[in-house]
Amino acid sequence: MTMEVAGDSRRYALVTGAGRRLGYELARYWLAQGWQVIAHFRSATEEVDTLQALGAITLQADFENQLEVLALAENIKKNVPHLDLIVHNASCFYKESDDLDVNLQAMDAFYQVHMKAPYALNLALENLLKATPYPNADIIHVTDIFADRPNAVFTAYCASKAGLANLSLSFAKMFAPKIKVNAIQPGPVKFLDSHTEAAKAAVLRETLLGREGGFEPVIQMIAAIVANPFVTGAAYKVDGGRSLA
Repeated sequence: MTMEVAGDSRRYALVTGAGRRLGYELARYWLAQGWQVIAHFRSATEEVDTLQALGAITLQADFENQLEVLALAENIKKNVPHLDLIVHNASCFYKESDDLDVNLQAMDAFYQVHMKAPYALNLALENLLKATPYPNADIIHVTDIFADRPNAVFTAYCASKAGLANLSLSFAKMFAPKIKVNAIQPGPVKFLDSHTEAAKAAVLRETLLGREGGFEPVIQMIAAIVANPFVTGAAYKVDGGRSLA
């Protein structure tokens, strides 16, 4: 799909991991607001086809491969006049096992996807964010409530999300005042199909509001951050109170 650049004052948003779940819903939301969305995806899905039909610019990259991350950044830089928003939503998850080599490979993947890719994209696309004709651009990192209180069963995953949370603070300092940088810490937003009823019940018992949140509360929070001109360096929990339980 050809990107229009000359004299283009539209708002541009990059959503990573837009091929499914939250990323897909975020991309649909910003498209509905009239923004031009660059929807990154790892694997082709029906959702990616839908986004393209709705007018999104869909770009593929495997974030576990740093060369593909850098190629994605170059593709965007060549074709977009500016950026107004980056939502770092792309994520990966592998269960830890009794095999140390398997766990170390998973840790490499977590580090690459959750920390190294956002770090590289933020730096590579800094000038596009600063080129926005609007007062501020935004970067939002989707971390996790376990970034603050890690679950020992998922040690490497939680550590990588904590690293992303720390990067968010560093970039808030580095990119001020033109670029606001914040983080979202989701809790039990949307269960996977693989979750058993017993697992769901256990999580909800630990959630003060006692229910699954859905994607809409996260979308609302991100939209509120973008609309607010005076927030940066913050992390917002969207977890139904689970982090307190």
